[in-house]
Amino acid sequence: MTYEVHEGYARLPEDLLRDLLNGAEDLAGQVTEMLEPALDQREQLRSTIDSLGLIRTFQPCQPVTVAGIDGGFAIERTSAVDISLSVAVGVEGLTGETVYWSGTQYEWWTRVSGHDLETERLARGVMVAQELAVLRDAPHGLRILDGSHITPVIQLNTALTAQSEELRQEAQRVWTRLQTVEALASAAKDIRVIAMPKYDSSRVVCATVANELGLEIPGDDKYLLGLILNPRELLLPQQVPEQPWASLHFNARSEADEKWAQAFGEAIQPLKERELKFTYFKPSEFSPAYRIEFKGNVPDEDFNTILATIESQITGPFVREPYPQYLADVMAKSVGLGLSALQTAVQLRMSGMGRPEIAELLIHSYRTEGV
Repeated sequence: MTYEVHEGYARLPEDLLRDLLNGAEDLAGQVTEMLEPALDQREQLRSTIDSLGLIRTFQPCQPVTVAGIDGGFAIERTSAVDISLSVAVGVEGLTGETVYWSGTQYEWWTRVSGHDLETERLARGVMVAQELAVLRDAPHGLRILDGSHITPVIQLNTALTAQSEELRQEAQRVWTRLQTVEALASAAKDIRVIAMPKYDSSRVVCATVANELGLEIPGDDKYLLGLILNPRELLLPQQVPEQPWASLHFNARSEADEKWAQAFGEAIQPLKERELKFTYFKPSEFSPAYRIEFKGNVPDEDFNTILATIESQITGPFVREPYPQYLADVMAKSVGLGLSALQTAVQLRMSGMGRPEIAELLIHSYRTEGV
């Protein structure tokens, strides 16, 4: 997600806003056309999926300790330089008492550089390395990675293939400090690590049902299963499809980067060999169907423990994620506010050093970008 930070807010022109609102009826029609068929055929779709043996009922058991990890970055593009800030946070799940962490765990990184459109690639590569570091060091029985297992691969490769050698070297310096190769390998094989992407475009289940019924199923798997699963039901765990998993890889921009591409590639070998399963689980009536990616060698009793732990962290209908994942996400999304505070602090320091003309250059920004 990319956003802009403003003082106050900018009003859209009145005519533009009126035209936008006049288009709401057409937009509502498009939404209805896309989502209505599955709603109208809910019973038939459920019957089909049930007949295929794809619906299971969760067997309650004792949950374990859990932590949620997420990251964010922001880039302040001032009139003179780019200021980057990247953070990752880990939040402990709800329990009656503190289990392992007395406070939020975090990693942060900041950098000042000349204007470069590829700065975002560096920030993404650093952010995910920080997430992996917090994830690796969490001692909890279950650790939730925000996003898919594919996400770190994409973000690390984005930084590794930046055209700027300076940016690649900075990314590799951070990766060395955080031992990112080892952290990535741990995330790819540790059965205590699961991934829960909020945004999901998978249509594996939709395609199966469509083939069985001989009709088109609009929407995606998350939408479909959110409609048809009852509370405490889940999709029979499935091995992840061949694509894109079997094709995961890292590229090297130069010969010096080859060792990183090779090491990262070896670290994700379990993902390339598809030693990963996924399911959709609906803990309660008001919750969505959560996509959960977990290791293929997780024993059945441990799989039930994963579901029980997730169910124990659902706090109500208005929080659409397990509690630690939700809170980590809220914190990580506040990175833009942190960068604004840092920028102000730097301006004050520069003024105090007798260089107000330099401080003034940090006041004027083109825009702030981040996730």
